[in-house]
Amino acid sequence: MIRLRKYGGIAILLLAVILGIQAGVSLLVRTHRMRGYLIARLESAFGRPVQAGRFSVQVLPIPELEVDAITIGEDPAFGNEYFLRAERMTARFRWLGLLRGHFEFGAMSFTRPSLILVRNAGGRWNLEGWLPPARPAFSLGSLPRPLKAQSPSTHLLEKIEFDQGRINFKTGDEKRPFAFNDVSGSVEQVSSGRWQLQLQATPWRSGVALQSTGTVEVAGYVAGTSARLQPAQIRVHWEKVSLADLFRLITGNDSGVRGELAMDGNASIGMGTVMPEVPSSEWRFVLQARARNIHRWNLTERSDNPRVNVSVKGIWEFAANQVRAEEVRVELPQSRMVGGAAFETSRPAHWKVAFPVMAFEGEDLLAWSRAFQLNVSEDLALREFISGSLTLSGWPLRWESGSIESTPGTLRLRNQVLARLDAFHGWLRNGVLNTDALHLRLPGESPSQPVKEKAAAKTRPNSTPENELEAVLTQDTFGRLGALRLNARLADVTPLFELTAAFGFPINKGWEYRGAASGSLAWNWGRNPKEARRSGSLELSKAHLQVAGLNEPLKIDEARLEWKDGARSATLAKLDAFGSAWSGAISESTDGIASEDGNWRFQLHADHIDATELDRWVGPRSRPNWLQRLLPSLLGSASTAQASELLRRVSAEGQLTADLLTIERIKLTKVRAFLALRGLQLDVRDVEAQWSGGSVQGGMQASFSPLPNYQVDAQIENVNLTELPWPPRWGERWSGLASGKIRLSTNGVGREELLKGLAGGGALKLSKIEFRGWDVEESTQSGGPSTGASRWTSGEGEFQLSDQQVHLDGFRLEAPRQRTQLAGTISFGMDGNLVFTPKPRVAPGARTASQSRELRVSGQLENPEVAVFPTKTEQARP
Repeated sequence: MIRLRKYGGIAILLLAVILGIQAGVSLLVRTHRMRGYLIARLESAFGRPVQAGRFSVQVLPIPELEVDAITIGEDPAFGNEYFLRAERMTARFRWLGLLRGHFEFGAMSFTRPSLILVRNAGGRWNLEGWLPPARPAFSLGSLPRPLKAQSPSTHLLEKIEFDQGRINFKTGDEKRPFAFNDVSGSVEQVSSGRWQLQLQATPWRSGVALQSTGTVEVAGYVAGTSARLQPAQIRVHWEKVSLADLFRLITGNDSGVRGELAMDGNASIGMGTVMPEVPSSEWRFVLQARARNIHRWNLTERSDNPRVNVSVKGIWEFAANQVRAEEVRVELPQSRMVGGAAFETSRPAHWKVAFPVMAFEGEDLLAWSRAFQLNVSEDLALREFISGSLTLSGWPLRWESGSIESTPGTLRLRNQVLARLDAFHGWLRNGVLNTDALHLRLPGESPSQPVKEKAAAKTRPNSTPENELEAVLTQDTFGRLGALRLNARLADVTPLFELTAAFGFPINKGWEYRGAASGSLAWNWGRNPKEARRSGSLELSKAHLQVAGLNEPLKIDEARLEWKDGARSATLAKLDAFGSAWSGAISESTDGIASEDGNWRFQLHADHIDATELDRWVGPRSRPNWLQRLLPSLLGSASTAQASELLRRVSAEGQLTADLLTIERIKLTKVRAFLALRGLQLDVRDVEAQWSGGSVQGGMQASFSPLPNYQVDAQIENVNLTELPWPPRWGERWSGLASGKIRLSTNGVGREELLKGLAGGGALKLSKIEFRGWDVEESTQSGGPSTGASRWTSGEGEFQLSDQQVHLDGFRLEAPRQRTQLAGTISFGMDGNLVFTPKPRVAPGARTASQSRELRVSGQLENPEVAVFPTKTEQARP
């Protein structure tokens, strides 16, 4: 018990002493003098000005100094911003230093540090100020200058730890958008002058949303600062990096490429004699990168997506700002590129890359096509070998010199030959690429042609006519100019359509062409190849063109398509369509109202346009959605937009002439009209035509949204009543001339809907009128129908159209001895109910007849019923 009390007292005494020391030290570090001393020791340790917040000291179990809100200042030569800032720094003291009366830091730990690395205009980094100056080189004939003695170090750091840190970069006063986040790890001294690195960080770029940039792991060994960190060996590992985020990190934009990247690197300096020719002051490095599942952003992953392995071995001359890659290997599953590279890391950067060995297999090229192009056929196979060499320089990299050549190859689809490729050669000199003509030989008939048809074709002589494409490419990489010339000699274009469709580029969207085509096309472009301007022409002959939305194919006897300065035009020598033979020209113009699909002008002529034929071509199978099916093919678009939206994009105007236009029983000859279609509005004006011995002038307006509606205004002159579209026998009963104005309107789609909604009216003036079959005057006087003819010198009146009937109200027919009122209705089915009421002309003061009668014609007008009745006024008399 006595011993327990004795040792217990000692323990309490020691605890009291420790608590007293802890309390005393805590009060001491709060004094102004001790705070200044500690900041001075920190400035001596870091070699930079230091600002600190609250200090605290922990005595046991290990003496530690904690500093809140510490900021290490920057060298004025690199700016006025801080060099290092941390929420907290914890520094452990060495016991031996404390016993000697010195503050010596053994280990440091930073919480949420932020480091700014700056490179000035002279190419120097702010980190270099922490390193002792290199010893100057001297010759054998000179003596080295004595070096100034270095002051003894005030700290012997054993370990530096980082947690949730950040590293920023600046070039002069410009802050770079690239940084490292979540920096964690340690730098630990494992032996005298040898430090072990173990760091992790996440790449970051300002203004860009990143999802999967992976984690960069850095491990290795470096020497102390007194030896300028030499020798050193560093290993870098970076995996599970999204290619999309990689390009966002580098360029700040999404390139549209998807995939995954992994990278390993190893760099060393002064680590042995593996490469004895390399001075010890130069870094040796080996870099390996592996990318897999490379594909376009809107395509799904495939098992055959391209993969690429890149390995680089070289030397980095840090002082000279130069990197030399002694070996660069780019390997695909069946292809490879081997060469070297060199570039300067100073600004502006300059690169030079040379690949004396390049070898590509066709299957690798197809894999890249399937990864970046939709609907490339799974059964497509390319058997071809391409080899060559290439040298690139500058930044951005530009082609400088090289060559390329290929062996003869074939393109196959389901074991059938789609095309045969001749061997070709290309060369690159002074940044200009030129190629010999690449010949693409297509089968004489479509590979999908039925077997019976193929067998029949083999029995015919010369059944395999020339079917060939010839391509020549030129590209100036320095002037950013390029051109592609394509010569076509195709007896049948169907194999070409099947070839482009197999590569996912269907040319014939919404239409199908069968026939011959020949000509030459050229594409010229500047900095952006997507803005290439096309020029040239194609001759079409003996062909059939089936367009979606039309029930019958267009028959092209002879036509010419032409492109000039980016504008398109077509010349039709003879085209059979809609039951008519067409000729004329269609051209694209940049004048007038802007349109997404260009402004079109046309001048067309048809021998005979028949509304019945038009209906047969576009309905009823194509109606009511024929416009939706037709317009995408006309616009060359695969868009699924509504017809109104597609029609809104059409802007066309021009003149249309026809020898004969037939609309039901109406036949117009020598038709001429000006048509304009823009923004869902059709305007037909300046219409001139010959009709029934007379003439017609007028126009039409149509609107196709939301429901098609039409309005017609016409003026007729001297139209022969005999030639009007009466029933055959009824037309024989009339003669005379008619002039006047007509206004009609209707809406809907299809003949039935249009006739049902037809309405309007007009006013007519008649001359030299004769009504054969019955003498109206004699009939009304005798009280019964009397055969013969009725004649009037003139007449006028108005009519109305509604409910599929023509209403005649108040027509006055003038004769020398009488005036006849004509009233009634005529239906579109040629049922009539006409009433002729003659009234004799009476001199003023003379008496009229006591009884008045009228002649009524009713029923089918081809064989009507005729009767005479008293007028309604006479019937009403008592």
